[in-house]
Amino acid sequence: MNVDLHIHTTFSDGLLTPNQVVIEASRLHLKAIAITDHDTVEGVPLALSEAEKHTELEVIPGIELSTDWKCQEVHILGYYLDYLDCNLKTTILKFQQGRKRRVGKIIERLKEIGINIAMKDVEFKSLGPSLGRPHVASVLIEKGYVNSIDEAFEKYLDMGKPAYIPREKVTPFNAIDIIKKSNGIPVLAHPGLLKNQSIIDDLISNGIMGIEVYHKNHTPAQIDYYSRLALKSNLLITGGSDCHGEHPLLLGSYKIPKKHFEELKKVKRAILSNK
Repeated sequence: MNVDLHIHTTFSDGLLTPNQVVIEASRLHLKAIAITDHDTVEGVPLALSEAEKHTELEVIPGIELSTDWKCQEVHILGYYLDYLDCNLKTTILKFQQGRKRRVGKIIERLKEIGINIAMKDVEFKSLGPSLGRPHVASVLIEKGYVNSIDEAFEKYLDMGKPAYIPREKVTPFNAIDIIKKSNGIPVLAHPGLLKNQSIIDDLISNGIMGIEVYHKNHTPAQIDYYSRLALKSNLLITGGSDCHGEHPLLLGSYKIPKKHFEELKKVKRAILSNK
C-alpha cells in the first residue's frame, strides 16, 4: 500500500508547506500520509483542510518529538494524536521554547568563533515555531560561511563541533507519556540511526507501541532485523520517507505493506473505543 508515515513541512524543517505536501501526495496517488513535524502539530490543521479536496487521501495527525538519552538523540513519532488537546499544546510549547533557547546559545557560540548571524535570520528561515539546527545551517549558507547543510553540520553544528549545544533534556520515556496522554500511538523513529541499541529494550519496557522499520537510512538487513524484533515484541511496524521536500522528492518512495498500516488504524480504533 502506498502510504508515507514520516513527513516534515515548513512548520519544522521541511521545504514544502502542509498544503503542498497534500497536493503532491494526491498527485502521487498515495492513500495515506502522516504529518510528523519536529515538536509541533501546527501544520496538521492546514494539511487536514487541504485533504478535504482530495478525498482519496487520509491525513494522519502526527508529530516527531526530539529527545535525548545517554548522550544520543532518540526521536519518538506520535500517530493519530489529539492535536487540539490543551495539555499537548502546553507541553509542545515548552519543547519549542527549549529549541529557541538552544538556537540562541548556538548563535552565541558561533559569535565566539567569528561567525555573526542573528536570531531574526534564523526565525525567518522557519515558517513555523519549531526552530532547529537546519535553520541555522540555512543562514550560514546565505551568509557565505558554508556551501551546504552538510558542511554546516560537519564544521560547526554536529556533536563535538565548535557550535554544538546539547538539547535541553527531555527523555524518550517522557515523549511516550506525552503521546499516550493525547490518545496517540508512540513509535520509535529510525532505530537504525541509534548508536546505542540497548535503548530499544528500555523503550519496549516503558510502553513504546511500534518501530519505524521502513526508512530511507535503513539497509535491507536492518529492515529484516527490526521487522523480526517488532513481531517478537508484539509492536506495530511503520515506515516512511522522512521527506523534507528535498529533490528528488522522497515522498511516497518507500512501500509499506498494507497489513502494517491496517494494524496501526486498528490500534487507533481500539484507543478511541476505550476512551
